[in-house]
Amino acid sequence: MKKYFYEKSKFAEFKSNKTYHELLSMDQQEFTDWAKLMRKEIIDQWDNDGQPPVMGKDEQQIISSLDKLREFPCDFFIEDNTDKESLGVIKNFNKHQTVVNHFFPTMLKTRITNGTTADEKDLSIYEHFSQDDKLQDFVKVMNRAVKRDSMYAWCRSLTNKPEENEFWNGQKPVQFIKDVHAGKVFTGKWEKYDILLHKTKHDNLKRYGTQDEDTRTYGNIFYLESDEIKQLLKDGYLNNTQISNLGDIPDTEVLKSGKVNKFIYNVRWYDKTEGVFPKIVQSFRLGFGAQPAVNFPALTAKWLYEKYTDHIKQDEPFTIYDSSSGWGGRIIGAMSAKKKIHYVGTDPNPDNFIDELGISRYEYVADYYNKGCIDKEPEGFGNFFESVSESNTYELFRDGSEVIHFNPDFQKYNGKLDLSFTSPPYFNREQYSQDENQSFRKFGQYNDWKDNFLKPTLTTIYNYTKNDRYILWNIASIKIDKNNYFDLEEDSVKILKELGAEYKGKLKMLMTQMVGISLNKRSGMSSSVKNIVNVDGKDFKYEPIFVFHKK
Repeated sequence: MKKYFYEKSKFAEFKSNKTYHELLSMDQQEFTDWAKLMRKEIIDQWDNDGQPPVMGKDEQQIISSLDKLREFPCDFFIEDNTDKESLGVIKNFNKHQTVVNHFFPTMLKTRITNGTTADEKDLSIYEHFSQDDKLQDFVKVMNRAVKRDSMYAWCRSLTNKPEENEFWNGQKPVQFIKDVHAGKVFTGKWEKYDILLHKTKHDNLKRYGTQDEDTRTYGNIFYLESDEIKQLLKDGYLNNTQISNLGDIPDTEVLKSGKVNKFIYNVRWYDKTEGVFPKIVQSFRLGFGAQPAVNFPALTAKWLYEKYTDHIKQDEPFTIYDSSSGWGGRIIGAMSAKKKIHYVGTDPNPDNFIDELGISRYEYVADYYNKGCIDKEPEGFGNFFESVSESNTYELFRDGSEVIHFNPDFQKYNGKLDLSFTSPPYFNREQYSQDENQSFRKFGQYNDWKDNFLKPTLTTIYNYTKNDRYILWNIASIKIDKNNYFDLEEDSVKILKELGAEYKGKLKMLMTQMVGISLNKRSGMSSSVKNIVNVDGKDFKYEPIFVFHKK
């Protein structure tokens, strides 16, 4: 029977699955042909098999990860007294919950915009692969991210720490290169290694520490001057393939400000037998600057469902409403909860419906969790399917949350909801599809969207929720430019307060560690990131989950 989820990618079977060393040996035309071939193989796999350019897991690994969700301890709550609104911090970076992504193959087709007019940075990852007019840009990105290894995916820097490169015996970099050429360095267990010199700006190496001209290091990192590289090339100790970006760039460049940037080289080493996959996958996201859609953490949803129903005596399943079902993280949180839950979700995204089965992907993944497969139970997966008879239930609707209250089948939940929790669209920032029923398409201006999507959605949630129940709302404001936002946070809080809900505060859900924020603090510069919290001495970006109580 056909599977409606992707598994482990077949990158190993691609004709473009070359070694990194082979790419370095290619001239520019050969490299361009390779990039075009890889692009075609990836888009063919994506279009024909529903397999996006991610590594993925096989079916046994998918089930194994799902198996862990019910019993996994949700001990990621941290007390936080940094501001009066804070109800605490949620630090959940569990990897097993991301397996839900396999059931939603269009996630990387989502456009993440800047909240105003779309530009090149707003293209989805899929569009960078599929659009013919983006081919040259694609090749350019691959040159920088792969052949030059700008993200240090394949290469490591030669340092003056023997434990980091055991083959180094104390030579200065020029002598080290001569010894490599003479076959004195990469011998024995190191014979599969080679070197690559990377041209960089003088200032770029300053971050590694103080310059020592005698040892030719910045901190622990070795470097060479341009004239040394030219002499090594002339004397035959180096060849052009061992220099990642030689080109015709002069030794220095003069900026408009009059500042002179000096170019120097640092020495790197790499494994000649290592293939470009799977490490190249991160280049597809970071290299293009295209943000991927992010799934809501299933275990966070599970924890919230259980915590915010603790005050209720359970005689029957708790009815929990998710007004924007997203990418399935919250429905799997509901299915994996130990409390009896009936999940009610709605989402108009046509990409998340399987027409030939007559069900949504939400129903498919919930059934897969509850039963294992559509028609039979796989063998050899322990107790994963033993609780099927006790599985949690669901009902899904295809209406937008702003009009769901008109649906007669949904109206039976009026006054019946025990908890409402969702992460709605952030206006036009996350464009899940270009379908006309998407809220950002129906209401193209923010104030129009606020009045005709945000307010009706929250009104339905408030009206349909029982008294003495909670409404949880995960949303973040959208930065438009340096000083301006679409203030979705403030507007949401205001609407719920006006409806009569009592604001209790916000939970801070950690998203990403923000290393640059600490640097800004030390340098006296301010950060442009709005929602920041310090946990154990580290700064993190967070998204708020606003907590309201209906009396």
